[in-house]
Parts: sequence; structure tokens; C-alpha cells
Amino acid sequence: MADTISFESIRNGDIKAFETLFKEFYPSMCAIAIRFVSDKDVAQDIVQEVFIKLWEKRTSYEEIPNLKTFLYVSIKNLCFNYLRDKKETIDYTNQEVINREYHFKNRLIEEETYRIVSHAIDSLPPQSSKIIKMCLEGKQNKEIAEILGISVNSVKTLKYNALSTLKEVLKDHFYILIILLLGEKI
Repeated sequence: MADTISFESIRNGDIKAFETLFKEFYPSMCAIAIRFVSDKDVAQDIVQEVFIKLWEKRTSYEEIPNLKTFLYVSIKNLCFNYLRDKKETIDYTNQEVINREYHFKNRLIEEETYRIVSHAIDSLPPQSSKIIKMCLEGKQNKEIAEILGISVNSVKTLKYNALSTLKEVLKDHFYILIILLLGEKI
């Protein structure tokens, strides 16, 4: 998981660590950027620019204690710069800046939560992962059992075990557990 990648490894030119970081964060960063700039191509360009700058300037940075925070703040700043330079926006008032900051934080929390939960679900055994994904799509136990060709009791057992595993995996992300467990009834 990219959360364990240290800046030091990237600073020392570890291309594998950089690739892992890119693969882990590129999709969620694009999702955030596109919500700001409303243009997929521009959003992808902004995200790529952040990664290119990180790689090219890696030896210039004294230290980056949290790469994830660095990446998301860089995205936010480049999106705001793009919108400012585009000049289609009306006067930047203090309230507009506050609103943009508020929306950015909400989108960041949403995307980061999605990334964390997706990673946790993908780490489950394949059958359990499929069941949890179908539950999150709103499918009932009976429907899942029919799709997978297993008994309803097997679905319940696998779902229970998967949720127990997710509770353990996500224990450091208490807010995600609340959302996940309140939304799901076994």
C-alpha cells in the first residue's frame, strides 16, 4: 500500500516506489481534480503535472513527512491556479475561496474514504470481496446467492466474516466503520 512508501525512497530515485505511489493515488486524485475543473483531460494533466514535479524536484525537497497530504494539497493548488488563470470565474471573494476550500475538503474525504474502503475490500478473499461489493450496490442476500450460485446461508456467513475482517482492517479508520456498518444490515 502506498501509505507505507516513504518520501526518502522516492528521493533516492526508487522508481518502483514512485510507480506504486502513482498507481495508488492517480485515480482518486483525478476524481478530485475533475470535480474542480470539470474537464477530464485538464484534470488528468494537472494530476500528471503533480507527479512529474514530485519526481523532478524530489532532491530539492528537504522532507515530505506525508506524501498523501503533499499530493492532495498540490492537486488543490494546481486546480485553483487553473481556475484563476482560466478567468471564466467571477471575482474571487473571500466567501468563494472559503466555499472552494470547504468543497475540496469534502471531496478529498470522500475520495480518500473510497480509496481506503476499496483497498480493504479488494484485500478480502475473492468470493467475500464480490459479496461485499454486491451488498454495497444494494443487492439482497437472496439475489447475491442466486448470482453466485451459493446458498443464502453461505452468503450470510461470508458476509459476516468479511465484515469482521473489514472491522479489523479498518479499525484505525473509525469513521469509515460507522458508515460501512450503519449502511449494512446482515
